[in-house]
Amino acid sequence: MSRAWNYLTGEPILEGDVVKLGTWDAVVVAVINEDSPEFIDYIGEGIELKGPAFGRLHTEFINEDLVLVHRKDE
Repeated sequence: MSRAWNYLTGEPILEGDVVKLGTWDAVVVAVINEDSPEFIDYIGEGIELKGPAFGRLHTEFINEDLVLVHRKDE
């Protein structure tokens, strides 16, 4: 069963969201569930972020450090 990925505020995490990870700026590049094309058994479900301070980062843990700044511009 796929997990629903949400910020601590309850809002869903969406691809393209501009976020802060602690003091780092980042963008959500993928929300990965079992049915996602990016899903790989050894990596598993999670959120993939991209930011200038760290490159790409896959995380399965959402805590108060991940904050939505604004949604992707349409």
